[in-house]
Amino acid sequence: MTSPIEHAQAYPFHIPDHSYVIDQDGWKEFDTANFDNHNLHAVIASGSNASPDRLAAKFQDHPELLKYPIYVTQAVLDDFDAVYSAHISNYGSIPATLAHAPGAKAQIFVTWLTNDQLERMHETEALGTNYDYVRLKNITLELENGQTLNKAHAYLSRWGCLNRGETPIALMELKTHGRIWQSMSQSEVLVYAQSLFKSDLDHHSFIQKHIDSEAIRKGRIARLSLSAIEHGWPHTEIIS
Repeated sequence: MTSPIEHAQAYPFHIPDHSYVIDQDGWKEFDTANFDNHNLHAVIASGSNASPDRLAAKFQDHPELLKYPIYVTQAVLDDFDAVYSAHISNYGSIPATLAHAPGAKAQIFVTWLTNDQLERMHETEALGTNYDYVRLKNITLELENGQTLNKAHAYLSRWGCLNRGETPIALMELKTHGRIWQSMSQSEVLVYAQSLFKSDLDHHSFIQKHIDSEAIRKGRIARLSLSAIEHGWPHTEIIS
């Protein structure tokens, strides 16, 4: 059984190297060639929302919402990168957000959601506290099937991007061509975060403290957000 520390360090959890579909029976690889995405919400997944294990966990208490499958397709997002947010999740990880990265091509995923599935995703994203649900406009989002979108939705951190040397920190697990910032694994970024607090705790105790205590977690988030970097994309419309 995975410990809370191991779970925190495992973010963004397992992400396949291909598009997939998830339903009540689990998940499997998906061929996007003839995929009809009409009447579905295109929501960029730049962190754990790209993981079938994480999506399954979010819907495990609402299996009826997976009667219609969730399609998760590979895509390339120009001029962005997946980076760490300047906050800590209630399960102890430092989660992801997006940042404007001129010239970069981020290999991300897009979740295609029904209205009811989107409502459930909103419930899991702490809208108004940790994330805003936004529409990114004037983008170039190249889907695996050759389709290009100039707008899509995403969850952007309200806390901004974690700062290291006046630049964001990219997620090592999500690949980006032309990456302009240093990348770190979750284990590495948690060590970096601890260094900012000059904590005398051993590393596992440091993580356990903000898992166990909401007050400690909020205090650490406040500290991280003081030097946070803005996402930087000017064509962003907050929906909720």
